Amino acid sequence: MNLLRAYLILGWLLLAGITAWAISSLGLDGGKVFFDDFAHAWRAQFYTDFLLHVAPVAAWVYWREPSKLVGLLCALGTVMGALFTLIYLLVATFRAGGDARKLMLGKHA
Repeated sequence: MNLLRAYLILGWLLLAGITAWAISSLGLDGGKVFFDDFAHAWRAQFYTDFLLHVAPVAAWVYWREPSKLVGLLCALGTVMGALFTLIYLLVATFRAGGDARKLMLGKHA
């Protein structure tokens, strides 16, 4: 579990740094960049792949949370990507007390 936690922390720090660089270089107009990128075939493929990957993760987050409201808010957060999901998973590892079964199943454990 400690290896997973280290990965989550390091991954989040890396992504936060890249996000800060993107914001300082291009501003907060990421939505326009995202949708404009669909005109490029490989970027469209990448973003579609990403969105298709994120949808089941969001469904899993909603399913595992005891509160449907918290589950919905967290599921919406996962759609924003790893800046939210990595922190969510880190917190979930502590809430599960390091038990992989509780981490994966949440309220269903």
